[in-house]
Amino acid sequence: MYKIFHEKKALIFPKIDSGTLNYNATPQESDRYDAELLCDFLPDWLDEHDAGDTFIHEVSQSAVELALEETFKMAPAAGGIVEKDGKFVSIMRKGIPDLPKGHIEKGETPEQAALREVEEETGIGKLQIVKELPSTWHCYFENAEWKLKRTYWYLMSTGEAIKPKPQTEEGITDIKLIGNEELEAFLRETFRSISEILAKDLRQVVSKS
Repeated sequence: MYKIFHEKKALIFPKIDSGTLNYNATPQESDRYDAELLCDFLPDWLDEHDAGDTFIHEVSQSAVELALEETFKMAPAAGGIVEKDGKFVSIMRKGIPDLPKGHIEKGETPEQAALREVEEETGIGKLQIVKELPSTWHCYFENAEWKLKRTYWYLMSTGEAIKPKPQTEEGITDIKLIGNEELEAFLRETFRSISEILAKDLRQVVSKS
């Protein structure tokens, strides 16, 4: 299942796996027709602030890729769930609980970007990737264009004590460790993309305490 989040709503493609989108398939004529229909639909969906979730059925992966490429500028990012003693690292960014992440720079792999961004945003060093987690997708409007951000997520560990240093120039005002008692509050207050896609992984981290 592939979900694109925008504000509090989601565009859901039940028969497409988010990990399979690669934008290099050869489209068929029927794919182009479906892509045009999606391109016509997407601006209205983006502008409708009160809309609920929308399910798109019977659309091929190639048609979805074509429509997304036409509608959005891709803005890939990477971040991490840093586990430490049965807790994970949460940041407060612009008043919203979040996980550390940032844009992938030219020439970087997602893994390299994730390690760099997490260290820059939290001040935590000696990070190691434990495993890859599901990606999240959300869109936003910036500099007069719509952008679609795929965030590659990784479970991480660190060999050093947590001595957080918020990257204030990125709007980060606080860093804290979230354990089992604080988890549900975090999931309620964070972005829906995180609370839905990564909830299982976060619960596994705090269950180790």
